[in-house]
Amino acid sequence: MRNEILKRQDPEINEILKKASVSILGCGGLGSNIAMILARCGLGEIYIYDYDKVELSNLNRQNYDQKDLGKSKVFQIKKKIEETVPCNKIFAEEVLITKDNLAEISGKTDIFIEAFDKKEMKSMVFEYFLGKDDKKLIMASGLSGLGDLSDIKVKKIKNISMVGDFKSSPEQGLYAPYIGIVANLEALLALKIIIGERNGK
Repeated sequence: MRNEILKRQDPEINEILKKASVSILGCGGLGSNIAMILARCGLGEIYIYDYDKVELSNLNRQNYDQKDLGKSKVFQIKKKIEETVPCNKIFAEEVLITKDNLAEISGKTDIFIEAFDKKEMKSMVFEYFLGKDDKKLIMASGLSGLGDLSDIKVKKIKNISMVGDFKSSPEQGLYAPYIGIVANLEALLALKIIIGERNGK
């Protein structure tokens, strides 16, 4: 089934992705979409972390529907992935990420995608991973409003890659198209890191 689902992709890259794993920190507008995107690409293992439940206000941009309301975000997105592309291993943990459990979480994979809403959570993860050369962190900064494609940039600081417009704020509103672009770019960066590492780049 996996080969048939992924037949429009490069078979050599499919094999690389099959052996790869990524952790997604947060499962809202970014994380719920990133998880499905990476699963559709054939990533072997995906670890997802969040402590939140699905609310009505999530439905305008997050990968959930009305049947998910009141339920755990991580377990619902795990279920959706398994129903859509059942050829990945999805590990869902309903947990609030803190300084105390980051060390344990960071031992699961080498590539992490930050998908938080709150600045303090973003800062905590940035400070934890900065300079850890054996780990790669992908972050988002500035994804509110309707934006402009020309404003979206990718910046790199040591082992951390950041994507976004670096200036918009939640007061401008959260819209599916702009958030979706950033989510796809974060997922794309993860794939490029995986393929680059396997090819010795």
